[in-house]
Amino acid sequence: MNAWKRLATTAFAFGLAALVGFSGAACHVPLAWMLGPLLVAACLSAAGFDLRPNENVRRFGQLTIGTAVGLTMTASVLAELGGWLPLMVLSAIVSVLVSCVAGVILARQARLDMKTAFFASLPGGLAEMGNIGVQMGAQAEPIAIVHTLRVTLVAVTIPSILLTFGPPHFAIAPGAMIVDPYWTVGLIAGGAGFAYCLGRIHLNNPYMIGAVLFTAIFASRGLVAGKMYQPLFAAAQLMVGFAVGCRFRRDILARLPRVAFFSVISIFGLSAVMVGFALLLSVATGLTYPAAILATSPGGLSEMTVTAEILHLAVPTVVGFQVVRGILVNTFASHYYALLTRCGVLGFLQRVFGAADPG
Repeated sequence: MNAWKRLATTAFAFGLAALVGFSGAACHVPLAWMLGPLLVAACLSAAGFDLRPNENVRRFGQLTIGTAVGLTMTASVLAELGGWLPLMVLSAIVSVLVSCVAGVILARQARLDMKTAFFASLPGGLAEMGNIGVQMGAQAEPIAIVHTLRVTLVAVTIPSILLTFGPPHFAIAPGAMIVDPYWTVGLIAGGAGFAYCLGRIHLNNPYMIGAVLFTAIFASRGLVAGKMYQPLFAAAQLMVGFAVGCRFRRDILARLPRVAFFSVISIFGLSAVMVGFALLLSVATGLTYPAAILATSPGGLSEMTVTAEILHLAVPTVVGFQVVRGILVNTFASHYYALLTRCGVLGFLQRVFGAADPG
């Protein structure tokens, strides 16, 4: 009976989220299909509603968004991305170092051990950081709380800031033909198969990255060109936004309120520092500042990609930065901790900011 009640509650919430997304889009609110459902799901979930969307719903949304992004990966775009690789790696390293500082401060304020705070603060995948952290002797639940808050808060605040202070031409869509429906179905299905293979090797965000890479094969060879059918892309945003908001569960946050409170401060601090780094990146390279913010933001790949796609902000470059950081963080997270500990960096930061108080 509880399962049916949970299903009915989730279906009702999904319908309400769709209505809010549609209403926002009808009023020409940019990103309405992602931010509207995210906020609806987050508010309901935080209020105590047990929302458990099917995992395949989020995956289909990621596949669709990944396919839309892959359509922008022409041969010239891929060639240009190769030149960005050193800066992508540098950005990932900077995010790790800044997260290290944030982790030390979080450990002290939230009364966490250093290992837990470190893996909670790294801008990697929730599942990956949780698994690696536990293997290293960290606590799983605080890591889950911090990463849930990070993805949710960044997904809400960064796009909202860009829409508030950005140039008015952001949301002007470039003219492009709609990709044939048969191509769309084939690319999404092919991306799903490719994503399955990537998932077998435990790559983070396999459905998003798999769809991007699979579609890019055809787009870069000139076999397909155009943009995603808008209603389908809107549905994908709805699915992803709703899934992110459902993570904002009251029962998890209530168990560790101190961790949740100081996590919010830590996340905003980390985001502010990376916004400053984005300014340096923009000045040094000529990449527009809003695109640089999305590229270096510690948010989730899907959410930042949707924002770049909707606002037409150097989508391939943003995706490249986010993917490279995700791979470097998720693959070498345990090595970063060992290296920073062995070199005395964590010890030095603990002396500067104060060691964690487990009391």
